[in-house]
Amino acid sequence: MRNKLLVEQITGRLCASILLAVAFFSQSTLALAGSSRFGEIVSSDQSVAQSVIIPTAPPAGFAPTAASDADLEYYGYPPRPDEQSAPKAYSNWKKMVSAPRGVNPQATQTTISAGPASGVRMGPTLSNGNVSVSSNNWSGYAITAANGTWTHNNNYVFQQFFVPVAQPAFGVCNDVPVYSVQWPGFDGAFISGDVLQAGALEGAQCSSSGRATLYTAWYEWYPFSMTFVSVPAVQPGDLLGVEVWYTTTSPHGHAYIVNYTLNTSGSYAFNPPSTTTYLGDSVEWVQERPGVNGGLADLLNYVGDAFNEAEAYNGSYYYPSSTLSGTTTYRILMTCPPWNPSSACTSTKTISSPYLYSPYSLWFYDSLPAY
Repeated sequence: MRNKLLVEQITGRLCASILLAVAFFSQSTLALAGSSRFGEIVSSDQSVAQSVIIPTAPPAGFAPTAASDADLEYYGYPPRPDEQSAPKAYSNWKKMVSAPRGVNPQATQTTISAGPASGVRMGPTLSNGNVSVSSNNWSGYAITAANGTWTHNNNYVFQQFFVPVAQPAFGVCNDVPVYSVQWPGFDGAFISGDVLQAGALEGAQCSSSGRATLYTAWYEWYPFSMTFVSVPAVQPGDLLGVEVWYTTTSPHGHAYIVNYTLNTSGSYAFNPPSTTTYLGDSVEWVQERPGVNGGLADLLNYVGDAFNEAEAYNGSYYYPSSTLSGTTTYRILMTCPPWNPSSACTSTKTISSPYLYSPYSLWFYDSLPAY
């Protein structure tokens, strides 16, 4: 299947492996300069992407705010919060479902993975009751609880965020691809081995031949790898909204991605790997460097990024600031090593840090060697 990616060619020419990628991404403007490694992210096995369920597009004139719950489910809209008891959540939902559905969505399986938190090192309890943690691949906030906490029908997690500019560290042009991904999701924080998630990915690669960039929306139920999706299109500076929800009947995973800047949305439904058990023991809002070719990618120099309206629901509402009974909230710092080249990170360094600016708003900043 095909995917639509925004990729900027500054200079250079296409090599053979990139032409292979174009065969899969035939709707895109895919044109990569320099190294061939961007082309290697397209999986030779497209069976997982081909199993995605793309809900029927709503008919002209369909009004989600006036629709029945059954019709919302049929057309792939996220579950509707109660307007009276949760006016803020309802307002976010109303804005999200107001964007028209994009046409002809395509899905492409890749070899990139946004996996569970790895290399986790527990730190001290902070003054607000949160626990400080470092990880090799995650930065963000996570709330953990007992197994089954987020396994009820229509449990969801949501966030808005801006798509950062794809670029390597300032002054670095070493032909090494760098990536960042932003997502909300369930599971993967410290115990569970799966992650149900969706978001945006940015990639950059600078070489003597020029610079290439890559932007796309995606969903994933790890340990499956990422599936890139063509709707909505993603550009630097766009404001996105992403909701991920779980249903007790198949398909169990759902992702609704809206590009507010372009006023378009896409909806996708999918199932976990057959060997995966969904524990529903954590919910998180994460800025991550993904796994590529069996290792962690270098973090893209995203500089700074804002996550807004971050919330989760399972009958109660949770925010990155929450300290509810029976839960633990973690502030997660991303560290290196690993790094390529290893000489740029010979000892543990924090490369991405989240800061809580309001109960439901986060700011992230990167630092050397990513910056």
